[in-house]
Amino acid sequence: MGAICLQDHSDKLQSVVIDAQEKGAEITARGSFGHLAEGAVDQFFPPTVIKNVNHSMKLMQDETFGPIMPIMKFSTDEEVIKLANDSRFGLGCGVFSGSQRRAKEIASQIHCGNAAINDFATSYMCQSLPFGGVKDSGFGRFGGVEGLRDCCLVKSVVEDRWWPHIKTMIPKPIRYPVADNGFTFQESLVEALYGLSIWDRLRALVNVLKIMSEQNSSSTKRRSD
Repeated sequence: MGAICLQDHSDKLQSVVIDAQEKGAEITARGSFGHLAEGAVDQFFPPTVIKNVNHSMKLMQDETFGPIMPIMKFSTDEEVIKLANDSRFGLGCGVFSGSQRRAKEIASQIHCGNAAINDFATSYMCQSLPFGGVKDSGFGRFGGVEGLRDCCLVKSVVEDRWWPHIKTMIPKPIRYPVADNGFTFQESLVEALYGLSIWDRLRALVNVLKIMSEQNSSSTKRRSD
């Protein structure tokens, strides 16, 4: 553990550790390089455990992608959920607990695309599951049904399937040119469809029918004139 593809990234890892130390963090354990060829050290970073970190440190705000384990203390489940969500990233999480129920409850409240209970990143190995992040960790998914759908172009097609003489059309009050009571009609129509109670919906439906009746009467009168 500790091999880094690019020297620049190794330098970045060291910089976030130094930043954390300058702000009060403490390294509690660190690995060693062992026997490496000359010139290879710059592309290795020793596994590092660091405590007393907080969210003012780059280590807790950036994606490090390196063998660094920061440790934060917490007192309650609510606090640890808040700490975990205090990030602009949300790719995945691993929740470890002696209680499976407790771990699942915490995982359900962490804003991320993947979660593992008493394990880490195992969802990536399950190719039947969608994989992807939220927030600044990206959007979209690969793997699973959702991943296949992301490769598709979806088209919606709507047609009248009822009796031949019943067709959907724009109601007269909101047909161009929009009538004076067009807004009232639209407001009542939405209330009739999505009202909080059956009485709100019925009252709105009566108003919709009343406006429609008035509109039809007005149209009939204009034609007769």
